[in-house]
Amino acid sequence: MLDDKRPEVQAQLDDAPLMVDHLSDSTKAHYDAVRQHLTDLGVSWTEAPRLVRGLDYYTKTTFEFVHNGLGAQSAIGGGGRYDGLSAALGGPDLSGIGYAVGVDRTLLAVQAEGLDIGATAGVQAFVVPLGAEAKRLAVRLIGQLRQAGVAADTVYGDRGLKGAMKAADRSGASHVVVIGERDLAEGVGQLKDMATGEQTAVPVAELFDALQRATVGA
Repeated sequence: MLDDKRPEVQAQLDDAPLMVDHLSDSTKAHYDAVRQHLTDLGVSWTEAPRLVRGLDYYTKTTFEFVHNGLGAQSAIGGGGRYDGLSAALGGPDLSGIGYAVGVDRTLLAVQAEGLDIGATAGVQAFVVPLGAEAKRLAVRLIGQLRQAGVAADTVYGDRGLKGAMKAADRSGASHVVVIGERDLAEGVGQLKDMATGEQTAVPVAELFDALQRATVGA
């Protein structure tokens, strides 16, 4: 019924309860965090409490990307979390997230935006956040860098510093920023040049400019 587009069917759902109004405390905290990250990144989003995805193994958040210039077929792609899928298939109990994108609709959206698809560089800047507050700062910083044309990434999950730095090294990034609790208390991030090993404390407000300068030509 949720996916039925007929007006007479949709009308029957007007008084139906919404899942978003009946979340557990932990799920609500996760949902709030996802929406906060989107807001921090400046991503325009619309809550769709009756969104239906075609597969039934999703958990927590599902999403779709849409473009208003494509007419009725506005969905470019979509996906969500499926934390129980690996275990259900007999594998390890690992969380997961994924999405599918329609290549033809993506190209149509690119054309509608008047954009040109060119070669993309590898990762230039890598951010290592240690702690929840640092993660939020990392999300904003990576968003700013990507919007400025700097290929940036971060470590995912709750890895310690050693594991996070291994991920940074594997990414091939020329510069890495480490933001720990002590750094946040001092209002700085540790900027490391991966080629020379030189590390410098940079004020948080200046990290974006410092990384942008450091990665030019990297």
